[in-house]
Amino acid sequence: MRFSSTLAIGASLALANAAVIGKRSLSGEATYYGGNVAGGMCSFSTYTLPSDILGTALSDSNWDNSANCGRCVSVTGPDGNAVTAMIVDQCPGCGTNHLDLFPDAFSDLANPTLGIIPVTWDYVTCPITSPLVLHQKEGVSVDWFSMQVVNANKGVATLEVSIDGGSTWQSTDRQTYNFFEQSSGFGVKTMDIKVTSLDGDEVIVKNVEIGAGSSVTADSNFPSSGTSSSSAVSSSASSSSAPAPSSTLVSSVASTSSGAPASVTGVAASSSSTAATATPTLSIPSASTSTYAAPSATTAVSEDACEP
Repeated sequence: MRFSSTLAIGASLALANAAVIGKRSLSGEATYYGGNVAGGMCSFSTYTLPSDILGTALSDSNWDNSANCGRCVSVTGPDGNAVTAMIVDQCPGCGTNHLDLFPDAFSDLANPTLGIIPVTWDYVTCPITSPLVLHQKEGVSVDWFSMQVVNANKGVATLEVSIDGGSTWQSTDRQTYNFFEQSSGFGVKTMDIKVTSLDGDEVIVKNVEIGAGSSVTADSNFPSSGTSSSSAVSSSASSSSAPAPSSTLVSSVASTSSGAPASVTGVAASSSSTAATATPTLSIPSASTSTYAAPSATTAVSEDACEP
């Protein structure tokens, strides 16, 4: 009996330790640069950050083929104060767990003259209550499919397409510039879209029409884990960056955006990139680099900072 109790206690302690390790914050360093949402590697050319969310670029060591695009992180600086920022860009050549923050995010954590600071950070649910938005790239057709998810409150794991009313779902391939694509298209102009979060939550948007550069707003954002939310598309026009409504369920709308990600060379100091060219024969974008925001002349910067 004592042996069984000892085993049970030991198993419980192991599970508890695993839970603590699973929640352990990531440790790294942070620099800052000019900030680049529209021209960043996540290709958020039609998106405006909510007023209560700042921006950051993430090291290419953590990039994971753009799987972390749009995720929010809670970043704690050396003095213990914290900010919430969304990953919108890549910091090429930076060390593991390195964040290249927008200037306002960095200044909320430390004096910008420091140039580089130690930080700890965690992935968190974004404080977004407005619905997620599906944005199609310029050049899409029944023969070439390219779509991204913006304004999601959680990280996006997959985007699937159904052309038979939801009976079956077909996968798409995520690109390093944060679009889900099917090079041969799906052969139809109207389809259902299922977006699944990294937590396994689902949002299904029905009757989405193929339209170059167009955006479709769902009824909601990701619900609680293990559930699915469905919405049908109406013909009302709306902007993907509209203010958040008080309810998480609103009438879905479709709208035409101002265009697909343009080939814009980022002004980001060390983590900006050239957005993917929006054509069916696009090439994968490569990150452009320059010197990150320099500290004052009296402050030394370590050599493992985010370099060009």
